Amino acid sequence: MARFPNMTPSSRTMTMGDLPSKVYRAMSGATVRRAFGNKKTQYVLKLQFKNIGDDNPLRTGAGTVAELLSHYDTANGTFDNFVLGVKVFSGVGSNAQGYFKNADVKWRYAKPPEVQSVKTGVSNVSVELIGEIDA
Repeated sequence: MARFPNMTPSSRTMTMGDLPSKVYRAMSGATVRRAFGNKKTQYVLKLQFKNIGDDNPLRTGAGTVAELLSHYDTANGTFDNFVLGVKVFSGVGSNAQGYFKNADVKWRYAKPPEVQSVKTGVSNVSVELIGEIDA
């Protein structure tokens, strides 16, 4: 299992998972909810890496666009699961990290990384990950 590059994002948006469930609605309008498990799934983690070098790090430990794209290839695009590096949650309180570092949750790409060229050799990268329970 590959490890996500150990890079600190410029910003992150975290969305908690939810229990797998279904709502059944009767013709009268009454609803019944049915849970299909006791573990949350479908976590979402959106990461922004701003002003990083395309091929060479601009700062020590900053990482590169090439590292992120290489990892996407190694993970077979959106197919394979991987673990997150510790720097992904750098700056997030330990209590908040605990919700997203659940050992049962395996991460994969929700879609391919988006690269925006800022100037020669410098880009912004957006990565969206989805956390699921792997059977």
